[in-house]
Amino acid sequence: MDYDKAQIEIKMIHRFVDLQDQKVLEIGCGDGHVSRLLAPKAREYVAIDPDRQRIRKARSSPTHVDFRIGTGEALEFEDASFQVVLFTLSLHHQDSRLALKEAHRVLTENGQLVILEPATDGELQQFFNLFDDETDALTNTLNVIERCDFEIKQRETFYTVIKFNNQDELCSYEFDRNHVHPDDRDRIIETLQQLQGPITDIQPIHLHDKIHVFSLRKKRLNGVTH
Repeated sequence: MDYDKAQIEIKMIHRFVDLQDQKVLEIGCGDGHVSRLLAPKAREYVAIDPDRQRIRKARSSPTHVDFRIGTGEALEFEDASFQVVLFTLSLHHQDSRLALKEAHRVLTENGQLVILEPATDGELQQFFNLFDDETDALTNTLNVIERCDFEIKQRETFYTVIKFNNQDELCSYEFDRNHVHPDDRDRIIETLQQLQGPITDIQPIHLHDKIHVFSLRKKRLNGVTH
């Protein structure tokens, strides 16, 4: 499986924020794939995730990233300690209101918050929804972003491409499943056919992941940051 071979996600992040010589906190880093690609430009790069196994995997390769176990809802860092906070497809997995308040706390006065969130109607998201329908969580998170203590400076929607070599590879992908059931394959193939029509067993499969990206700053009232 090739996820975003063209690195559109990384290029979009660089378009939205300059990481050069910045102190960066990434929330929801998973196995650290994105972290390793972004970290070289930063002065200091800290990446957290609540999944111990993924953090263990992230730490298994040499890197300058400071990988830690943690959640955006209760950050261990001091006030105003980061110039950039980045949520990589992770805000909807937690209490988004609390996580954004914590991000507000640890950001410097002129710091920048960047959020990437999956769209509810992306092709890849339809397969995740088969096993854990995130539609309500994603919709609620977008509403929270609109009403939080940050001001949205820029927003955009973009697409990445995920290539699976064949149906077997698609059906074996984890899609955040806790358990694999005998009927999972039928459900996945049915969804694939609904999205793309008939596809042979050995034909490569290209799915589009639709992603919203936001750049936010702390709100200013009468010249004072809030």
